[in-house]
Amino acid sequence: MGQTLNRRQRRRQETIAEIKRTARQQIAQNGAANLSLGAIARAMGMTTPALYRYFKNRNALIAALIVDAYDSMGKVMESAAQGLPAEDYGAQFLALMHAYRKWAVDYVEDYALMYGTSTADVDMSGEQLETFQRAVMRSMGAMTCVLSAAHQAGQLIIPAQYDDPPPPVKRALLWMQSVLHDETIPLGILALALTTWLRADGLVWQELHGHLPKILFGDGDFYDMESRVLVERLGLRKR
Repeated sequence: MGQTLNRRQRRRQETIAEIKRTARQQIAQNGAANLSLGAIARAMGMTTPALYRYFKNRNALIAALIVDAYDSMGKVMESAAQGLPAEDYGAQFLALMHAYRKWAVDYVEDYALMYGTSTADVDMSGEQLETFQRAVMRSMGAMTCVLSAAHQAGQLIIPAQYDDPPPPVKRALLWMQSVLHDETIPLGILALALTTWLRADGLVWQELHGHLPKILFGDGDFYDMESRVLVERLGLRKR
């Protein structure tokens, strides 16, 4: 059973949720660069020192918003392939790819905060960093599940270089294993999931925030085409 919160704890959680809502409204109106704790406090009828009892500084609030965004995206991707035939890995893969783009389109400002904010500029404690890493890997975990199942069924083509990566890359992939808490995931699948995620991110970012003409992307048409090309290249087409 979950721990029951007392009145004070519930009030604190409610205030934190209101601070985040107000922050998101400010970001939508003025952009993340102009996010101000003072302005948030005024909008909520609080003093700025009172707000610091919930977030020690602006970076701490931004870090919390980024974690929430990654968790939101991860939740959507985890449920994207539900209801699809278990053996149709191509359909599952496409569902994940489309869920990624749809989330980004539906939550443009959150997406910009996730990928437009350098985490090097956000000071995180050990616990916050662990929470952040877990949230980042959540959507990646959904992709590795589909790719792992396809691999076990003999319906996945993994580039040979991914199975035997150079030492620096191998260290990075082993780190991904540790964050996902699953040492059974082959390194080749982790590399494939990461490059697929980066490809999706590059296309979506250019569509929503890049400098290329809109006509190149249509209404997700180029993205859909590239996703289907990946299904073919990875051997995921249903047989």
